[in-house]
Amino acid sequence: MKRIYFACLLALLTISAMGQAPELYSTAKKDTAQKKTKYKFLSIKYQAGTVLQTNTFLEGDNKTGEPIDYYQSLALQYGRQTDGSKEWEHVFNFPFFGVGFYTANFFNIDELGHPMALYGFLGLPLKRWQRSSLGYKLGFGLTYNWEPYDTYENPFNVAIGSYRTVYIDASLYYQYQLGKRWDLNAGFGFTHFSNGGTKKPNSGINLVSPFVELKYNLKDRPLLVRKIVDPYKQHHELSFNVGLSGRQIVYDVNANEGLDDKYQDVTYTVVNLSAAYLKQTTWKNKFGGGIDLTYDESIDAQIDINDGEIEKVPPVSFGEKMSMGVFGTYEFCVDRLSVASYLGAYVFRKKIDDPDPVLYQKFGVKYHFKSDLYAGVLVRAHNFSVADFIEWHVGYRIKWD
Repeated sequence: MKRIYFACLLALLTISAMGQAPELYSTAKKDTAQKKTKYKFLSIKYQAGTVLQTNTFLEGDNKTGEPIDYYQSLALQYGRQTDGSKEWEHVFNFPFFGVGFYTANFFNIDELGHPMALYGFLGLPLKRWQRSSLGYKLGFGLTYNWEPYDTYENPFNVAIGSYRTVYIDASLYYQYQLGKRWDLNAGFGFTHFSNGGTKKPNSGINLVSPFVELKYNLKDRPLLVRKIVDPYKQHHELSFNVGLSGRQIVYDVNANEGLDDKYQDVTYTVVNLSAAYLKQTTWKNKFGGGIDLTYDESIDAQIDINDGEIEKVPPVSFGEKMSMGVFGTYEFCVDRLSVASYLGAYVFRKKIDDPDPVLYQKFGVKYHFKSDLYAGVLVRAHNFSVADFIEWHVGYRIKWD
């Protein structure tokens, strides 16, 4: 993961925060029949643009000897336009959401493959006019069908080390109504691919490009009239979650150990327990802080090689693998979905020769179910640029006024 990824997402969140107070046009209520209608759409999106030169492989240290600096992509999307039947839809200026299928061509199939992604997306309009709108869209999913790094078959590809990666997309768009059911969208986007450090090498790939999108609405558009929404009733919550991940270490071993490859990768288990206090102050903003307790099997890890087999050397004690961190957190909330960011610091961990920096960061998404259970995925990183691992977690919150 690279700094530009965090910067672009931070910029989009900042834009949204600046639009905290919604423009309120009317107190008119929608009729019951319209509330029951689901306004769905289909779209096709084309992009062509720049591959950022963030590692030696992309700069030209590959089989072709040429930079990989251009790409094209196509996405098919199925979504739903909100119509104001719920209060939060008025607060966010009638957002839209859905799922999509994405495929990209880097014109280097032998070393990068033909990546494809399945993802979910959320569009948040910043401004609406009679026939057009301006806003931003976030997408998150999983990419597969890469041609990953291999010591012998694909030794130059330090960008992608696994067959599957995370897909993250952030874009600004302008939408114009071409006709009764047709819309044309155009804008500029940033796309990031990474496996979060679960398999190395993992320099990642970052893309920037303009795009054009043709959209067809399956029903006539709803009448979008914003109404005055009651101020958010602030609440407090205690949240508890458990996260599970894997972290890979690559060992450079003696070539005479009976192994086919002197570069041996071993995956270690990471378990994280978190507890946090949070307060949601508005429809959009939630703040808080908490504690991380992390068991990281990779800390000061070592291996033995016996008869050509890799064996993990067990730690002297369980406590050697434990660390504790404290963090502050901010969540950008859209109904039950949260985009969460954390800034933390280790206050306890074993002293080793080459530790990660004291400060760490986490960024990801969470979805809260009506039962107050929630699930999500977070990327833990350091230096705002280096991904340590991807954490899949489940949790429960206790709410009160």
